Amino acid sequence: MVASAVLLAGLPTYAAPAKVDPPSVDLTLGPGGSATLTKKVTTPIIPPNPDIVLLGDTTGSMIDVLAGVAANAEAIAGQVMDTQPTAQFAVAQYKHHNDGALAFSVNQSLTGSVGAVHAATQEWVGQAEGGGIPASDFVNALYQVASGAIAFRPDSSRIVAWFGDSHSEDPSLGHTMGQAIAALKAKDIRVIAVPIAGTDGGGLDSLGQASAITSQTGGVMMPGTSPGAVAQAILDGLENLDATVTHQQVDCAPQLTTSLSPASKAVPSGQAVEFTETIGVKEGAKPGTYHCKAKFLVNGAQHDLVQTITVRVPGVVVHDVLTYEGKTVKMPVKLDKASTTPITVHYKTVDGTATAGSDYKAAEGDLTFTPGQLAKQIQLQILPDRDYEEGKETFGVEFTQGGTVIATAKVTIKEHNGGSCGASAIRLLDKDVVAAGSGKHGCDTDSSSVAAKKLGAGPVAVQVSAVSAKTGKGASSTSVGSVKITVLGQVVEIGAIESHATAACGTGKPSAGSRVGSVRINGSEVEVGSGPVTIPLPAGKLKLNSTTTTADSVTRRAVTLDTVLTDLVIGESRAGCVK
Repeated sequence: MVASAVLLAGLPTYAAPAKVDPPSVDLTLGPGGSATLTKKVTTPIIPPNPDIVLLGDTTGSMIDVLAGVAANAEAIAGQVMDTQPTAQFAVAQYKHHNDGALAFSVNQSLTGSVGAVHAATQEWVGQAEGGGIPASDFVNALYQVASGAIAFRPDSSRIVAWFGDSHSEDPSLGHTMGQAIAALKAKDIRVIAVPIAGTDGGGLDSLGQASAITSQTGGVMMPGTSPGAVAQAILDGLENLDATVTHQQVDCAPQLTTSLSPASKAVPSGQAVEFTETIGVKEGAKPGTYHCKAKFLVNGAQHDLVQTITVRVPGVVVHDVLTYEGKTVKMPVKLDKASTTPITVHYKTVDGTATAGSDYKAAEGDLTFTPGQLAKQIQLQILPDRDYEEGKETFGVEFTQGGTVIATAKVTIKEHNGGSCGASAIRLLDKDVVAAGSGKHGCDTDSSSVAAKKLGAGPVAVQVSAVSAKTGKGASSTSVGSVKITVLGQVVEIGAIESHATAACGTGKPSAGSRVGSVRINGSEVEVGSGPVTIPLPAGKLKLNSTTTTADSVTRRAVTLDTVLTDLVIGESRAGCVK
């Protein structure tokens, strides 16, 4: 009589899902910089993409065992597929060579159908006979599995889950145990052996054969198991296979250098391994964003264990500057993003129409930004010129890393002409949009104008029309036809705006004035007059006709919008006398 089957308990629920931690890395490094990271890979409790061969001893002494496994075959396959949905199963059996054609046979080739697996194991029960000799021919069966009887998928984790109750002939149908082990290893097939206790087969590992096969193939030897517990022992064996994790780096930008250590690491299934990776940026790499991937394989099989790496190389931000003879220029040098490692930038002046030694003092050196630092500055000495030179002269400053030019700036030297004038019709966030003159030295004739322009910053949107700025002959002036400012739901409409400033150097103090035609806020007229007015707004303050004076200069601003996030100036004229 066949013993009633014992339903298996199933896979444990405590195992963490397979993953890479962290799944992505974002670094900011300069050329020549590097960072060392720790990658933690949690392995799957069941090897990825498994091809599992259920190999059973179907001699007569195994009838109760076969009935138990067959009753649980669908549960075994289903529970494995819950963890690894791409799993496939094959079913094969072996007896003694005296049993002729049934000494080894394949009941079911690899399939993803749990129903087909169940049907194949039911064939075992119907064919459970033969044997009668305290030996079998599992050596031949394992050799055949590794030598083409099962068509394993190229990228699969290959496993034989084998159970029996007697040792094997050796040689077995012409194949030695050494040949069988060699064939299994050549195909990267690991063997789980489940010895059956309590039958008259004499013991699967009575000659140490099963222990040798499992140890040399990287498999696992389960403890002696009662006939009703074989199905659970098969699942337990699948979750106790060692997981060997290897890695490869793919799609890496040539500007990056990467290394991972160690090359491989083995842990029991479901446990985590750690790797140390060093990521570097080659000298001379230009500013930009570069990518790489670290792909991890478990027992040589893919499992979507990929970590993405993003490396950002900061760029250098510099701006052209305007200066005058005899002055010292402070040129800001900034990184567009902070680095996690020190960054060194080399700078060097380069002649243009201005020449080192006669117009400026040559300069060269290194700027080193410490981690997190964004801004530094260099000083450039402009030499005085005894002779008046019409127009402007220029020289450049080159910024390099590893010999690669990554930024340039131009220095323009202007001749003094006795006064200082500047006109800024529109300025937003300290950036002149429509302007003339330097505002520091020189009252050369200059002008700038636009018919209309839209601009904005943060919560502020601005529309202007008929905009102009002029300097010349010791004076500056601006005019704006109309202005519309939208800030946090409020609409400020301003009519014609004019401002002017004059520097009568040597004959009187600088003077300035401005006029604001009209002001409407959300459609309501606001009286402004010609004097200074401050109008509170929810977003800040609107100031009209403000004046700043010193002993030798004056600045008149027709309109100023002052908010926490944005400063807007419309109609600024400046004039002064150079000492």
